[in-house]
Amino acid sequence: MALSSFTLSTYANEAKSFISLIKTHYQSTSSIETFSLTHSYLGRSDPYQSWDFQAPTRYKAFKITEIDTKKQHYYQNVVHNFTGGQYFDEVHFQNDEESLRYERNGISLGKSAIEQSLNSFKRYKNLTLMNLDFMAVRPLINEVNTDEKIAYHQDDKANTVTLIHRPSEKSTMEYIFNIEPLRLVSITNKSRKRIYLYDDYRYNNGFYFAHSLIKKYNGDVNPSFITRIEKFEEIEQIDTGKLMLPAGYFKAASSKKLDLTVKAIANDLYLVTDDLATRNTLLKINNNDITVFGVSRNTKSSKHVIDAIKQRFPAKNITAVYVTHPYSDHISGLLPYVEQGAVIYADAYTVSAIKAFPRFSEVIKKFNFKTLSNEQVIDGVRFYVLENTRSKRQSFAFFEQDGIIFQTDFLEVAFDNTIAKILPSYSKRFIEFVRSEQLKVNRIVGFHRNNNILPEVVNQSYQANTM
Repeated sequence: MALSSFTLSTYANEAKSFISLIKTHYQSTSSIETFSLTHSYLGRSDPYQSWDFQAPTRYKAFKITEIDTKKQHYYQNVVHNFTGGQYFDEVHFQNDEESLRYERNGISLGKSAIEQSLNSFKRYKNLTLMNLDFMAVRPLINEVNTDEKIAYHQDDKANTVTLIHRPSEKSTMEYIFNIEPLRLVSITNKSRKRIYLYDDYRYNNGFYFAHSLIKKYNGDVNPSFITRIEKFEEIEQIDTGKLMLPAGYFKAASSKKLDLTVKAIANDLYLVTDDLATRNTLLKINNNDITVFGVSRNTKSSKHVIDAIKQRFPAKNITAVYVTHPYSDHISGLLPYVEQGAVIYADAYTVSAIKAFPRFSEVIKKFNFKTLSNEQVIDGVRFYVLENTRSKRQSFAFFEQDGIIFQTDFLEVAFDNTIAKILPSYSKRFIEFVRSEQLKVNRIVGFHRNNNILPEVVNQSYQANTM
């Protein structure tokens, strides 16, 4: 309910009286400092991270979080199941000295661990506390200046009390409580445009709290997240083994300000990458024309790639750019190529998605397309357009003479060639397709993280995920 839609009663005694009431209500949980929370949720996928951009889906996640508010330690294991069966199993933790993130399935980070800021504790703590009604109200009930910072309104017809809390000039929080029975109904973070709806109150391990939570962000009409609390328990401490890197893992080098290099990998075929193979782009030279394979996730990154190309080949022109499928991280950086005069190579479905991409609505008339069909050959490169569970259509490029495949999301292998424990079904189908077509492949250049996936790694990945 908007603040302007009703007359607020700001009498200090009413606010103080109600806050005293809810303090008593939440008294049994007020001393909890260390706890474990298990919850699952459905997150709303970006249309341009969905199988069909016109029918966006939801992804599933399962999360176990342990937080020690006194020591400022946390451990979190989150499993994401994305479109097509992509499976990420990540762990985040922070102890007194460091904050790290690693991935147990090995599909993205392999055995490397990414350093995080020591400010991560505050972020993860705040995100976690909003999932629990009795934790989410703590800033309200701990406010000492109720006269100036809390406004009170009671709606007898709705059987609710609304408290408007202004902890700072930049922050406004609205709490709505049901009076009988007393329970939190919603919290609206006015400053960040986030709404939290709490429901399904019942007991769990001796604590009475909401087990259902709907989150709506940035004015969303439909839920951004649909959350289900599975388990909550107070614990004495976080197991020290969870607050350290497991054996066999290593801290990755910083990925900041990595210079791009352009190096030949075959005749008239060049790889643009950095030392960590963060993003990998191919160039095919045909006289004075350059075709680029793979588009960066944003304008800045694309300009960085183009600058590297221009520095290496100042007399040549970028005349074409190839897009495998219309995920946002593969089309958002297209405009700099369009401004170079490049024609976009893509299949019909991907072309339609690019034309509908909201960020291009005002400039789409500048875009020129060449629609690819399955097995079409252009300048010695054969393009395969496939149906798959990752995207409605996804293609890859096969440089027949060199035995090199360029692909983006069909097969992801970590930089260190760790074999994933769980491989998406679309990756297995991709490998089976390459085998069925009897393509003589010496090397697969992946856009993400690994530009030299060798046949033995492909075979090991497939075999490890075959029953």
